[in-house]
Amino acid sequence: MITETTARYHGVTTRVLSVSGSGTPMLLLHGYADSADTWRGVLAALAAEGRAAFAVDLPGFGLADPREPGPLTSQFDSFVDAIIAEHGPLALVGNSLGAATALHAAARHPDEVTAVVALDEPLLARHWLARVGRLREYRMFCRLVALLPIPTALVRWGVRRAVALFVYGPGVLADPEFLTTAVRSVPDMAAVAARGLDATRYAREHPLGHVDLVITCPVLVVHGTKDRIIPISAARALHAMLPGSEFVALPGVGHCPQLDVPDEVCRLLLGFPRSGSKQTGVAS
Repeated sequence: MITETTARYHGVTTRVLSVSGSGTPMLLLHGYADSADTWRGVLAALAAEGRAAFAVDLPGFGLADPREPGPLTSQFDSFVDAIIAEHGPLALVGNSLGAATALHAAARHPDEVTAVVALDEPLLARHWLARVGRLREYRMFCRLVALLPIPTALVRWGVRRAVALFVYGPGVLADPEFLTTAVRSVPDMAAVAARGLDATRYAREHPLGHVDLVITCPVLVVHGTKDRIIPISAARALHAMLPGSEFVALPGVGHCPQLDVPDEVCRLLLGFPRSGSKQTGVAS
């Protein structure tokens, strides 16, 4: 059974979805413009196996408090640092933005993070979308987008279609309940513009991807072969940067494996780290 509560970390009130069980608790971190709802299938599968885990809404997403003005990365980092301080030691599991956040948290807290599983991590992407996103913040363009007189109903239809097409893998039926949470995150053109602006800001905060990243706990890099947002080459590059890490490609899976194949993701989480697994990596 998934329990929904609220908690406050580093001054941010957020929603927590949790399941009780044994073992080192797993902290599940969602991707950009997503929410803890992406992890409901995995949480249910972990609960059935008796494993403790919880997912949170990151600042500015889901039902969490809005972010403060200024850099995004430091706000996500401080938020997760507070969770680790209160609940550690933890195993960290992240998707996309959440994966990048989890990796950096593991580097900062070698004694409190026991393992990291990174699903479709984005910072090493070098395809055209990533390059364009890092060029500039596109403030004027986003202001114009916010002013477009597009009916709210049409925006919400577009969000549902975009999530079904780009977040899920090909042929995977999108969960209507999750699509509703996606619309809650992007309900109108002002929200579309705000999400776009913050996405480019986050990309520009990491122009080189991972810099001086040293992780001493086991790391599992997972990527869907049909991810339409981040190419699998980014995951292979991350795996190569972290000697001793493990790599798993999920055939036919899209950008959010936890949505496409929650039972498979649960199996990977429960099987990692294997006995004797050890990670030492440096990226620069």
